Amino acid sequence: MSSRTSGYSLRLRSRGNANNSADNDVAGSRTALGDVANVTGESEANNAAPKETKVKKRKPTVLTKTAAATRPKRGRSLSAKPKEEAETSKPAARAATKTDAGDKKTTLKKAGVKRDNNSQPVARGSKRSKPSDIDIVFERRVTRSRSVSRRLTSKKEVVLRKAEDVKIITDDKHIVPLDFRLHRESFDGTNFTNGIAHYDAARRSDPQTVTEYITDLFQHLYKAETIYKLEPYMYRQEDINARMRAILIDWLVEVHMKFRLVPETLYLCVSIIDRYCSKVDVLRSKLQLIGVTALLVACKHEEIYPPEVRDCVYITDRAYNRQEVLDMEQDILKVLDWRISVPTAFPFLDRFLCLTNASEMTKHAAAYYLERTLQEHSFLQFRPSVVCASAVILALNNPDIRVQEEDLDRELPGFPTILMEYTGFSESELTTCMERMAEKVAEEPITASRRQLNAVKKKYENNKYLEVSTNVELPNVKYVMDAKK
Repeated sequence: MSSRTSGYSLRLRSRGNANNSADNDVAGSRTALGDVANVTGESEANNAAPKETKVKKRKPTVLTKTAAATRPKRGRSLSAKPKEEAETSKPAARAATKTDAGDKKTTLKKAGVKRDNNSQPVARGSKRSKPSDIDIVFERRVTRSRSVSRRLTSKKEVVLRKAEDVKIITDDKHIVPLDFRLHRESFDGTNFTNGIAHYDAARRSDPQTVTEYITDLFQHLYKAETIYKLEPYMYRQEDINARMRAILIDWLVEVHMKFRLVPETLYLCVSIIDRYCSKVDVLRSKLQLIGVTALLVACKHEEIYPPEVRDCVYITDRAYNRQEVLDMEQDILKVLDWRISVPTAFPFLDRFLCLTNASEMTKHAAAYYLERTLQEHSFLQFRPSVVCASAVILALNNPDIRVQEEDLDRELPGFPTILMEYTGFSESELTTCMERMAEKVAEEPITASRRQLNAVKKKYENNKYLEVSTNVELPNVKYVMDAKK
């Protein structure tokens, strides 16, 4: 096409032609360099056209889909239409747009595709046409969405009202009703409780506590805890021992802090390590690989953004490569039969602290005592819920916490009645576990090279945990026995 018939063409002229005029040289150089100033020369050439072509009315041209597709986009051409010709072509463009819109509507209608109300605006002075089928469908959709939103809002209100109207269960003879205790003889996984216990009524407005289901959840955890409970296994291992396991878990606590992971990840990681090592003979050269791979699997289960495999390789100082980590991950999953999540001590910690209405410092102290037991292989002989209850009782009966919180009027509970009724544990069982826990918290394990394994202690030295590992007196079973009297 020539430049006189189309204002969107780009005419490339040869640069350096000595026979051309000075104007052509300037215009040619501007075109070659892509300068927008070439529009001026093009406009002058178009303005020199006879006036008849301007006044002469032309029929509006209908652009086909091919022509519309090949039409250059706005702002990309280096030459522009003259002002008069652009004004003349406005009716043609409008007609072409309407025709294209009509063609699209016809095509969509034949294809059976419904679309929203994208009709062209009505010109001034013209009568509005009757609403089309598309407009009616669009209005129906809007009305339906509004009714659905109203229905959802009303459902939320009903749920809130039902939460307030839930039956609260009390027992005149016991603090904890019989069916709402941690262990229920009739529980089979299908016969759930109806209502909430009176000690959970104050937290029923908090959706995180799920008060309507929390009793059944922990009854299920207690039953599953019995199925997956481990026994000490190091006597069956030939190449590793309990001290190596303590070194590994101490290192994993540091990695856990480095990656800023949630507490559930650490407890699940230790559980995966113990379950795998109890079934497989482990070489000491592969123990760290098992630990970092178990942490990766636990992160995939608990974390929103788990670390990548290359992060696990880097954290081991490249002692293992990427493929070894992936192979160990497959091996762990096969040995565990893909049963990753099992009850650990951490879920019971929050539950027991809520039951006893523990203070902030008491919560951190109980978490410190419980996390310190992860390094000790001998604590596998106790159920996780028993270890957790022992940590909570030791923290509740620490007199130094009462002094630091300036709550001297609070009496030490000894064995809290609500906790003993809820769990059903015997005092002798808890006392045995508490004595060993207080002993392990007081001592700092060391390696054969005299290196101290104090990662947990350093962790709880932080202000975030109120420095309970250094500024609070060590736990002692004597305080529990004295409070009992």
